[in-house]
Amino acid sequence: MYKLTNPLITAEFDSQGRLTALQKNGGENIIAAPAEDSFQMVFCKGTDWENTVFGHEQDFQVEQDGNTLCFRCKSVHTKRIDAQITVALRVALEDGQLLYTAELQNQDDVLITDFTYPFTGEVGTIGTKKAPALLWPNHCGAMVSNIGKYLDSLPPTWEAHPHSLSITYPGGHAAGGSMQWMALTDGENTLSFSGRDQMFYASELRVVGGKKTHGTANMTLCRLPFAEKGERWQSAPVVLTLYSGDWHRAAQEYRAWAGTWRPAHKKPQWVEDMQGYFLVINKQQFGVEMWPYDQIPKLYELAQSHGFDTLGLFGWYDSGHDNQYPDLKVSESMGGKEALMENIKKVQEKGGHVTLYHQGHLMDVTSGYYQNGGSSNESVSRWGTPYYEAYNKSHQSRFLSHYTNKVFSNACPSSPAWQELMEEKTEFISSFGPDGVLFDQIGGMYPYPCFNKEHPHALGKPSLSMSQGRMRLLDRIQKKSKAIDPEFCFMTEHVTDLYSAYADCLHGMFLSPFAQGERKQALEGDAPMMTNYPELFRYCFPDTCVTVRNSAPYMTERVSNFCFLYGLKLEMEIRYEADKEDILADKWPEYRQYGKAVSDLRRRYWQVLGRGRFQDTDPLNVPNPDLLAKAFVNGSQLAAALWNDTGAPISLAGFAAPGWEFAESATVAGTFAALPEEIAPGEIMVVLYHKKEVD
Repeated sequence: MYKLTNPLITAEFDSQGRLTALQKNGGENIIAAPAEDSFQMVFCKGTDWENTVFGHEQDFQVEQDGNTLCFRCKSVHTKRIDAQITVALRVALEDGQLLYTAELQNQDDVLITDFTYPFTGEVGTIGTKKAPALLWPNHCGAMVSNIGKYLDSLPPTWEAHPHSLSITYPGGHAAGGSMQWMALTDGENTLSFSGRDQMFYASELRVVGGKKTHGTANMTLCRLPFAEKGERWQSAPVVLTLYSGDWHRAAQEYRAWAGTWRPAHKKPQWVEDMQGYFLVINKQQFGVEMWPYDQIPKLYELAQSHGFDTLGLFGWYDSGHDNQYPDLKVSESMGGKEALMENIKKVQEKGGHVTLYHQGHLMDVTSGYYQNGGSSNESVSRWGTPYYEAYNKSHQSRFLSHYTNKVFSNACPSSPAWQELMEEKTEFISSFGPDGVLFDQIGGMYPYPCFNKEHPHALGKPSLSMSQGRMRLLDRIQKKSKAIDPEFCFMTEHVTDLYSAYADCLHGMFLSPFAQGERKQALEGDAPMMTNYPELFRYCFPDTCVTVRNSAPYMTERVSNFCFLYGLKLEMEIRYEADKEDILADKWPEYRQYGKAVSDLRRRYWQVLGRGRFQDTDPLNVPNPDLLAKAFVNGSQLAAALWNDTGAPISLAGFAAPGWEFAESATVAGTFAALPEEIAPGEIMVVLYHKKEVD
C-alpha cells in the first residue's frame, strides 16, 4: 500500500496504481471499492483495431518520491498479444488535490487510439450519509440525484461498461460535453474530477456504476492520443479534489484555469441586450414556401408581440432548409435579392435585428459544391468513408418521413479551403444587409477524428482535427464578422467552453425547463433522477450569451420563467405550415401576453439582469429550499431573480442579500417598495439591491 498525505487530504493506492482510499483528514474513506483497473488502453495492430490493455493484467514497478507516485509498466499485455509500450502513471498530491498525469512511450508498430485514466474507484458517499448527486456537463448542465442508484437502474450498455453515462468532449449532439469537469456533491462536500487538456483531444467523460458495490459511481476520462510508433505521448493533468463545501469552489477553479486559454472578444452591444430570438424557417426542406420575403416585417411584428427583438431566418434560401449546403442562393420565387434586402431593412428601421442562417459543418452530398471538388474537405473516418449525417424535416408525409432522409457529409474544419469558404460565406451573408450570421453546428457536434492525411491536422493527429481546426475556423469567422462591422454578429449552435469563446451568442441545445417541483425533488437527493441544471455552465462562463432551446411556435409560462431565472435569451421556433397558421391565428394569446410581460419586466431591470454577471446563489440567503433564486451583479447593483416553481405560496421571510441594501421588488403585475411577504405559485419576481455604503 502506498500513501500520499498532507494536512488536507490522504490518499492510498495499491501496487497497481488503483486508488483504494481517499479522505479528508479527520474524515472517512470515500472509496467503497477500488476500480478494477488503474488505466485502460486500446491499440491497433495491423488490421486489428481493438487490442485492449487492462491495468489489472499488467506488471507494475512503483516509485515514490515524497508526495509523488509513479506506477510503471515496461510493456503491456492483451488477451492476444504483447506490445512494447511503456506506461508511466503518475499521481502527485499538491495541497488538497491529486494531480494525475501519464506518459506513453510507443516503441512498437502499433497505433494507440484510446487511453482511459484515471478511475476514481467506486464512490457511494463523500462525507455525509446522503447519496451524492452527479453534476454532469451535458450542454449547459445536468444534475443526476442519487447517482449510484440512478446508474444501477440503467440497462447495461455493453459488458465492459455496464450501467454508465458518457458524453464526448468537446461537444456532441443529443448529448455533448460542454466542459472537461464533473463532480459528485452532497451539498456539504464535493468530489471534483477535472480534466485540464489545453490541446482538446477528442475525449469522453464517463461515469460507471459500481461492479463490486451497488449504489456507487466511478468517474473516468478517456482521451484519444493516436500515438504512433516512436512517439512519446504525455497526457494533460486530471485534477481530483475532495473538499468540504458545495460545487462552486470547483467551478471557480475550472473557470480560472479556462481563463488561461479562453480568448475574449467584444460582443456587439445589441447582442448583449437581445431579449429573444424569433426563429423562422422561410422555406422548408420539402419545398413549401411559408414566409416570402415581403412577410419579414410581419414576422417582426409577431416577434415584438411576444417580447422578442431579433429575427433568425432559416431556410431563407431557394433550396429550403437543410438542403444543398453550402450552395445557398436567394430565392426568386420568395421575392429575390432586392426584396430580401428591402424587408430586412424595414425591420432594422423599426429597431429590430435580423440574422441569416448558414451551415458551417455539413455538405449536401448532392450539391454541386460537394460533387465538384468540395468532397476533398470532408472528415474521413478510419474506414476511408465520410461521417454521414441525415436530417429529415418532414411534417405530415409518411413517405417523406420514412424514406427521404437528406444525407450530408461533415466538413473537416482543419481544411484551409473550408475555413476560407466560411469566411467568404460570412461576407456573402453580410451582402444582404442583416445584423449577423448564424453558422449552424460549429459550436459543438462530435469531435470526429479525421483520417484524411491531406488536411493539416494539429500534430498530424486525427483526434485533434476537429477541436484545433474548429478553433481556427471560429476565430477566422469572428474576425471576419468584426472586420465587416464591429456590430455584425456571429452566432452558432451548441454549448461548449471551448467554441463558445469565439461566438457572440449560442443557439442553445437541449436547454428546457424541468417539470414543476422536479428541481426540489432532485435537490433533496433521494429519488434517482436527471434534471436540467444550467447554472453549472452559466456560473463557470457567465459572459456567454445563450438562447433557450424551444422548438415550439409558442413559449409556455414555464419557458419564460426558466429564461428569466437563469438569464437566458428567449426563443421560439416557427418551422411548419401548421406553426404559421397557429401563430397568425394567435392560438396561444395567454402565452404570448405572459411572455411579453416577462420580457418587459426584464427590460426594466436589464442593466443588472441582462448586463450583470450571473452569480448563481452567491451572495443570497435563501432560507426556503422550495424557492429558486439566482443573483446578478453589476457594479453597485444586485438583482435577485426569484421563481416559485411549486403549487403553493412561499414565504419570503428571511430572504436577503447580505451586504446589500434592499431597493425595490417587482413582478409582472407591478412594483413594490417593500419585499412582499410571499411569492405566489408559479410567480417570478425581481428583487433589486444596492451595495451598502461602508462606514
